[in-house]
Amino acid sequence: MHTTPSAFKLHVMAKTKGPSKAADKPKTTQRTYRFNNELFEAFEDDCARHLSNPRLVIEALIRHWLDADGDARAAIAHRHRDWAGGAGDEE
Repeated sequence: MHTTPSAFKLHVMAKTKGPSKAADKPKTTQRTYRFNNELFEAFEDDCARHLSNPRLVIEALIRHWLDADGDARAAIAHRHRDWAGGAGDEE
């Protein structure tokens, strides 16, 4: 069988994958974080008392962290280390 240059080009184009697009990336990701059971139970109780969804509270805290400047983040981290006694797992 004789292959013409245009037939070869079509064959190669059919096998070639296009570049992946950023639009193919999912908008959400499920992650797992570890919390001290006592701390998380207290957090859930507080959320329930104030009729708030814990997921929304965590999202608000993340947004607050991301909007903060470096000094504010350092102050938050310092306060957490003082509160936790410097024994937190920072991964």
